[in-house]
Amino acid sequence: MSLSNSKLRLQIHLGALAIALLCATLVGCIGATPLPKRTRTPQGIEEKTVDLGFIQPGKTTRAEVKESLKLIDTGYQNDRFFLGRWSSSSSGGWVFLVGYGGGIGNADRFWRSGNLLVEFDDAGIVRRSETFSDSHLVKELTAVADASPIANSDKERVELPVTYGKAGYAMTSPANIALSASTFEFEELGTAKKRDKFAVPARDVIKLQTSIYGRPDPVHTNQTIYFAHDLKQLGGPGGKKINLEITVPQLVTLMSYVSHRTQAAPVNNKQ
Repeated sequence: MSLSNSKLRLQIHLGALAIALLCATLVGCIGATPLPKRTRTPQGIEEKTVDLGFIQPGKTTRAEVKESLKLIDTGYQNDRFFLGRWSSSSSGGWVFLVGYGGGIGNADRFWRSGNLLVEFDDAGIVRRSETFSDSHLVKELTAVADASPIANSDKERVELPVTYGKAGYAMTSPANIALSASTFEFEELGTAKKRDKFAVPARDVIKLQTSIYGRPDPVHTNQTIYFAHDLKQLGGPGGKKINLEITVPQLVTLMSYVSHRTQAAPVNNKQ
């Protein structure tokens, strides 16, 4: 065996020994534990729970819903629907590592967002109500988006101040979206030296989908908008999508816009 091969084998054994010693001297514990339930509302108030048991189809009125659930009201204005949102937690996780020189630890609650959709009839009486997680947000709000006024507006220009999430929300910055009958415009604001800015035909906005990134929030939802073509050549990020933090009313507006434009002018997105 050559001298160089002997040195290589010695280095491998020493590396393995170092890893073994580190594992032997560093002990870790990870766990979860039940905690008293807490609920955060869009108004920034923390409650023990949100009572939805009073809602009865065919009996409860719009006025009763809005008064009793004003803490979770998202601010969506429509006589036919009430949209509520919150974040709740009933458990937490902790981690504790022990090694030479002492130990370190951390603990935090597990949060998840909830949503409420209440639909009223022409007399202002509850027709139905549904609660659902963010994974069903786009599906459950389809009927709301279809009834949104913007779906039938060809002249109105709508601007939405949003938060732009880059690199899977590792970095965020303020941004503005402008919607018109013919064009979808996006402009990143903030102080970055290179900011994304692009405009595409309205028909090239394909769909919205709830993002797996981001953290549960009682006000904002994490959404991904998909486009027909790569945005980089237009002044946007590389790829065919952008990640956003938006409110529920903004989500309804964007869903209505996308649905109406794609139905009016189907696009071939295979290019």
